[in-house]
Amino acid sequence: MARHKQPRELAELKGATKKDPQRYKKAPPSTGKALGKPPAHLPDDVIEVWKELDKCSLPGVLTSADRFVMEVAASLLAEFRANRADFKAAKYSHLIGCLARLGLTPADRQKLGTEKPQGGNPFDEF
Repeated sequence: MARHKQPRELAELKGATKKDPQRYKKAPPSTGKALGKPPAHLPDDVIEVWKELDKCSLPGVLTSADRFVMEVAASLLAEFRANRADFKAAKYSHLIGCLARLGLTPADRQKLGTEKPQGGNPFDEF
């Protein structure tokens, strides 16, 4: 299975647009709108998870175009928290995938260049 194409915003944060500017010549469409409030049709427990995920996300990464993935992620996480014993492995994998696409896993945050390894390079003093 092929990798998902990364959004331009993520490529800019990671520095990929500087490394290979030809690849990112064309500006992608952008909503320019923030993620916004959770949809009113969601149950209360899912709304609380939505707010928690929004609070934990990196500033400027989530937009209104991410609302559908956010809804799925919030619903799955609320379901996981409500009944962990009956949460199937396939749903767990889907939840992790949704969180990754929203930049909410450690590996994806590191790809954004926001977290630096602790301790630094031992050869920096030379």
